[in-house]
Amino acid sequence: MKRMRKGLGVIAVASVLMLAGCGSAARGDIATWELRDAASVTASTTELEVLVTRLGCANGETGDVHVPQVSYENDRVIVRIDVEPLPSGAYNCQGNDAVPVTVSLSEPLGDRLLVDGACAEADAAITVFCGHDGVRWG
Repeated sequence: MKRMRKGLGVIAVASVLMLAGCGSAARGDIATWELRDAASVTASTTELEVLVTRLGCANGETGDVHVPQVSYENDRVIVRIDVEPLPSGAYNCQGNDAVPVTVSLSEPLGDRLLVDGACAEADAAITVFCGHDGVRWG
């Protein structure tokens, strides 16, 4: 009986580890983004040039940017871009720099709205950076 329980425990642990790999990528600190040139975006766009800014206080620096996470829905394309978490400590809120990032889409934007994921998921929704519900184009 002990051997069977041990075997089931190994299976359970293996299952948890496999499921952990299936979830979304680990998130960093919240950042918002804006289009570098909104006039250049069209329905056939598959590459976006954006400027990413850390939402929280960070002594004026956005820092390292994570790989953009893109979700495709029938009526919108959601792009979430987080930044590397900061070490614990005190930071001033002088406003952070904007870091240029290229976002590759696996399909054309079409007639869908282009939305900042930090705003769509309510992480930053109450901030001035998420005006118009985080819609950046459309």
